[in-house]
Amino acid sequence: MRLTNECLTLEFDPRNGSLIRFEFHGAPLVKDVGEGTLFHFLLRDADGAGHPLGNTDFPAPAVTVERCGAQQFLLMRFADAPAMPELTVRVAVRLADGDAMSHWRISFSGLSGGWYSDWVDFPRVRVPNDLVGAGGRARFFWPGSEGVEFDCLHIREASGFKSSILDYPLTGVGGYYPGPCPMQFQAYYRPEAGLYLATHDATHAPKGIDVACDEGDTIRPWFQLFTGSMFANAYELPFEVTVGGFYGDWQDAAIFYRSWMEGHDPFLPPKLAGNPDTPGWLKDSPVVLIYPVKGAGFDTGSLEGNEYFPYVNAMPMVEKYAKVWNAPILTLLMHWEGTAPWAPPYVWPPFGGEEALSEFARALHARGHRLGVYASGTAWTQTSSIDPSYSRAEQFEREGLAKEMCRGPRGEMFARVCNGDPPGTGQRIGYEMCVARDWSRGIVAAEIAKIAGAEVDYLQFFDQNQGCSAPLCYERGHGHPPAPGPWLTEAMSTLLDASARAIHRAGSRAILGCENGAAQPYIRHLPLNDLRNHLAWRYARPVPAYAMLFHEYVNNFMGNGVCLCDWFDRHKSAEFIQYRTAYSFVSGDLLSAVMKGGGEMHWSWTVGWDEPGPAQEPLTELMGTLNAWRRGRGRDFLVFGRMEKDLPVACGTWPLHFLNEHPALDLPSVLSSHWTNGGREAEILVNFRGWRPERATVVFGAERTGRWYAAPAAAAAGTPFAGDALTLDVPPLSAVAIEFDEID
Repeated sequence: MRLTNECLTLEFDPRNGSLIRFEFHGAPLVKDVGEGTLFHFLLRDADGAGHPLGNTDFPAPAVTVERCGAQQFLLMRFADAPAMPELTVRVAVRLADGDAMSHWRISFSGLSGGWYSDWVDFPRVRVPNDLVGAGGRARFFWPGSEGVEFDCLHIREASGFKSSILDYPLTGVGGYYPGPCPMQFQAYYRPEAGLYLATHDATHAPKGIDVACDEGDTIRPWFQLFTGSMFANAYELPFEVTVGGFYGDWQDAAIFYRSWMEGHDPFLPPKLAGNPDTPGWLKDSPVVLIYPVKGAGFDTGSLEGNEYFPYVNAMPMVEKYAKVWNAPILTLLMHWEGTAPWAPPYVWPPFGGEEALSEFARALHARGHRLGVYASGTAWTQTSSIDPSYSRAEQFEREGLAKEMCRGPRGEMFARVCNGDPPGTGQRIGYEMCVARDWSRGIVAAEIAKIAGAEVDYLQFFDQNQGCSAPLCYERGHGHPPAPGPWLTEAMSTLLDASARAIHRAGSRAILGCENGAAQPYIRHLPLNDLRNHLAWRYARPVPAYAMLFHEYVNNFMGNGVCLCDWFDRHKSAEFIQYRTAYSFVSGDLLSAVMKGGGEMHWSWTVGWDEPGPAQEPLTELMGTLNAWRRGRGRDFLVFGRMEKDLPVACGTWPLHFLNEHPALDLPSVLSSHWTNGGREAEILVNFRGWRPERATVVFGAERTGRWYAAPAAAAAGTPFAGDALTLDVPPLSAVAIEFDEID
């Protein structure tokens, strides 16, 4: 039971079909643990009760190996399981001559008696736990929070972000695609070789993508593939799972995935530079100012207007920063709803009335600025935990709205996102609306139309739908299949289409966004989103994989940093806010600042205004200088460019201290990124620290020529260079751009 070519060798256990050997050019990448499995289904009976079934529950499979031209196929047929004798499962593994990637499919038939498949975990592989943190040389890439690199896994398992198999209802974090996991690949890599795992799925069906330490000395990445369809007794995976070998790190894996995506994904929008649906103000790099108009930085406490209410009271602050940064401003309001904060789906009218908000919009527009508002997604609020006087319970009963809500496989109906654990400790008590229902689409479109009609430019309506994720629903009376599947992504896309039409009917060009980077199938609807890469600092380290894949199509913003201050030590590592700003800049993101009272920038959302904020002067200078680069010499790259694999950069380090068990990290004192745009190519370097120049050596890997620039003005003179490396002193709180001549 073997497939082999010039690149790969795959071997399977004839007793149960498990993968026991996977080598890339002779380098072993999969660990045989003796009892490994190939697939694991969760089947459900007519009452919705779950029943696991895996390949080891069947007798030995019937196996054939075939060749068709340059393609080899290993086919396995599993039948006659004692617990499910009518079920037949087929697995096909394809390998082409000279290909470093193997391609896997699974199907089943023969379910009866009201049984259906909820999901299948396939293919189940294990890799050695030789991560750097365990004394080895490997690292692991996971696609959550816009990109995460692990050098150990135990910190995550002890955090509030531990890995888990997805279940109803979702937590709002974790490995859900399309959602807080916005892309569909993972990678394990050592210096000598790496393992690439991806679902090359142009249907963008929902799935869990995650990784955890397994028993013993292994790591198990998985793809939990939801299989819901209208044909409950049979199913065929509508895409291939790809498992292959590669050389390099997460960046090389991302470039491979990008190549597949650009050749096969019909949902990608036009690139930003030529997208007629993207408003000009977004391409002009506004800085985002985020602040509430009620309360003082928490989701509990005062419901009275603060110093930024009436809304026009914020104009002096807006004008101050616009002048200092020489940039347009996008104000992004929190706690502006006239209903209750974070109490979806109803957010209209605004606190203080429509005219008060429209007056602010007109004042902003007259000075070249923009107005944005947060909302809270497709959940249903029964009662607000922030404003106890707000309740929709009577309407819920009167209109029989339970029929519109998501339910679990056994008819249960509850929610986790913002409900708190235990319930009542979050922002609200409520449920999740099924996005496949006409009623849900109508409510969402109606609220969006009201807001767009009030001259709002940006509406982050899908906050708390992380990545614009659609909640899981198993309700059989909704007209959709009994379990999640490709229909769920189609339903969310239909809801987004309805939202866009509502904006158009309102005579508006407002744009929509969500919390986290919008997942791959939803980018075309959501051109500006509140990033959450900072969440990775709780358990690992963020990497800009999202930017490497999608930056040419969508520019997001740095985000409000919610939760961030719960785990980094802002007294020992006060410059982290500057580090985070520089990270966002080199990733191509719009810069943002969370504001406290007095027009001061703060650490992040949820930090009370009574706590002293970060040092204002260096942060103000850094943001102004970096945004000048973004609007000046760096614009073609940082706004419209394509992120490429970064060049090696040698520089000093800077320690980041944490408040939890995470050990301090030594981070580079100079951040960098590499870009192309047409035939142009550049490396961007940033010194986020404010007290001295930082020396950095950029290694080109070959003889290169060009010029480097220390000033952001497009007309600034550059200094020529030639050689296979370049050493520079990057000024404090500033950037340097190295632009290369084209290679003949």
